[in-house]
Amino acid sequence: MPFLIEHVTEVVFTIVVVVLFGTGALIGLALARRQRRDRYFQCRDEVRERFEPVVKALVAGHIEYARGLDALKNLSGPDRMAMLEQLLVSKPSPPEQVPALRKVCEDLGLVKLWQLEVSGQVGAANLLSPQGILTRVGRLHFLVRAKAAENLGIIRHAESWPLLVKALDDPHIDVQTVAARAIAALGQPPSFPMLLERLKRVVLDPSYPLSLRTVKSAAVSFSLNQAGDLVPLLGEPNGRIRFLAVDIVREMVEREGAREEDFQLDRKNFIPELTELFVTKLCFDENPDVRARSAPVLANLVDARATPALVTLLEDPQWFVRLHAVRSLAKRKFLSQADAIGNRLTDSHWMVREAAARTMMVFGRAGLDQLTRHFLDTEDRYSKEQIADEMQRAGLIPTLLVQYASEPPGSEGDVFRQLAKMGKTSYLVSALTSNPERNMRKKFVVEFGRLPDPQIRGWIRQLAARETDLELRTLATNVAGQGTPEEGGT
Repeated sequence: MPFLIEHVTEVVFTIVVVVLFGTGALIGLALARRQRRDRYFQCRDEVRERFEPVVKALVAGHIEYARGLDALKNLSGPDRMAMLEQLLVSKPSPPEQVPALRKVCEDLGLVKLWQLEVSGQVGAANLLSPQGILTRVGRLHFLVRAKAAENLGIIRHAESWPLLVKALDDPHIDVQTVAARAIAALGQPPSFPMLLERLKRVVLDPSYPLSLRTVKSAAVSFSLNQAGDLVPLLGEPNGRIRFLAVDIVREMVEREGAREEDFQLDRKNFIPELTELFVTKLCFDENPDVRARSAPVLANLVDARATPALVTLLEDPQWFVRLHAVRSLAKRKFLSQADAIGNRLTDSHWMVREAAARTMMVFGRAGLDQLTRHFLDTEDRYSKEQIADEMQRAGLIPTLLVQYASEPPGSEGDVFRQLAKMGKTSYLVSALTSNPERNMRKKFVVEFGRLPDPQIRGWIRQLAARETDLELRTLATNVAGQGTPEEGGT
């Protein structure tokens, strides 16, 4: 049948009606969905306002447990579990409240739900909720698994560690990463060897998706009591694996040392096999990174062989090994090794010299005296510069000024002359300006006021112009008028 021109108006009208109807239908659906979502989130806000005080009081122990739990059980609706999850674990709880939080999650069935989700089993969820959408979209389901693993870590649910270890082999890297962090949060001893197995796999298999940083960070979070599980890795032929194992032990030791003032490694917290490895093999390892990271562990060992091993590392050909050794010796108990540490004040690398100066100051007056003697006697310009900078950075100049004023003549004056000769008197002048001790300032003006250092001369002129003490002002005026020896002053 031929298409006649008079039918064009009818066709166009029909198309316009269909388009308008379709557009209106889409707008109506969008508005309806928007209203439903508004009601959904309004409901969640109401639930939060109503039940959040109950949750806080329940986990803090401010209300009777059965009463609070019954109140939460009264929460109903198709999205009940998601709302409970938001109420309980959306905000971090103080460590002392975690046991109560864990018990609440268990009694409400959340733990069982999370265990199912982290295993990849889909639970019921409201399609309108974000959780429901993620559950039904296969490519986004990894977010549900990752969130479930995170929640199990937040509440420290120890019985879930096998599921979390299994999640380390999840197809999605984000789930693996969250699972590793949750395992670290639980800190269950049986999971540590399995984590170390993943560590080894990451090093040997570049295609393994889990990152080395994630696995190592999780391993470091475990207790020092688990360090014995690292013995096989410390004997691995692969140098990088040995380095990572030593570094994990080092971080465990340093964390424990930060908690206890007189921390030491003995048979109670460090198995003999580990001690033997560190004092006989690891400090002489062919990998310099292994030797460097062994130094902090040796410094805490209660073993007669540990200190000689540390002194040996002070002479290592690699500068960063010497650096770690010097820093590890920064404890008062190593005062007897001050001479060996003092030799590093002339090290070829500036960071080692700086560390040696800082370590000497840890030894108190004895270390400061030796540092001062070296500063005055050495002909090494770089060593002098390093010690002078460290003296100023550590705030030792005011201490030297107090000793200079209150004790019989010592080496403090020679130190001040050397600093003036090097042009490093800014901190010295600042300390003089802020020190109100009149006799000390008079003594300094008499002995050092005519030195040619511009900053000292500027301080003298300032005293001559502004000092309120008439005697000190007159003295400064006389010294300023005499000039320096280089200017022909007498």
